[in-house]
Amino acid sequence: MTMRTASETISIAEVTDPAMAATLAEFSAATFTQTFGHLYQAEDIRLFLTEKHAVEIYRDLITDKQSAVWLARDEAGAAIGYAVAGPCRLPAPDMPDNAGELSRLYVSEAARGAGLGQRMLAYVFAWLDARYDPVYLSVYSQNHGAQRLYQRYGFEKVHDYFFMVGNHADAEFIMKRSRQSARDFA
Repeated sequence: MTMRTASETISIAEVTDPAMAATLAEFSAATFTQTFGHLYQAEDIRLFLTEKHAVEIYRDLITDKQSAVWLARDEAGAAIGYAVAGPCRLPAPDMPDNAGELSRLYVSEAARGAGLGQRMLAYVFAWLDARYDPVYLSVYSQNHGAQRLYQRYGFEKVHDYFFMVGNHADAEFIMKRSRQSARDFA
């Protein structure tokens, strides 16, 4: 049995070239489907990917000065993880004007369990904390592992809402942390 560790040959970089939008759209569709595809009807997945993971969506995110997109690659240059952050667009109650959001964080099935998600969060939270306060995120109500991870970073559940995947409504939790709580957990 081999022990997997986060290799130093893995690169994580902010994506600034809009030409990378197609790569991100393809990778995001694959990781979403790998992670959650078993929960939905094929038509709901198709609608969701068309509406939320299209090339144009990623092109807009890459060129938006208030947002950032990161891509992790393995030693061969293959995409193995990505994250998106920017201004908060969640329906959180009493949200301040300068609220930020970790809107997406996915790691490919093959790269899970090696600490890549935590490495990516270090980049994302440094970027968010320099620009926004507080920071929000949304997590699937049945994704207990992700909830525990975010709690370790100082996030607390503040609201329930429904996230639409096509025509399917998922129960999700909105979680929040302030810069101060981020320092407390550093």
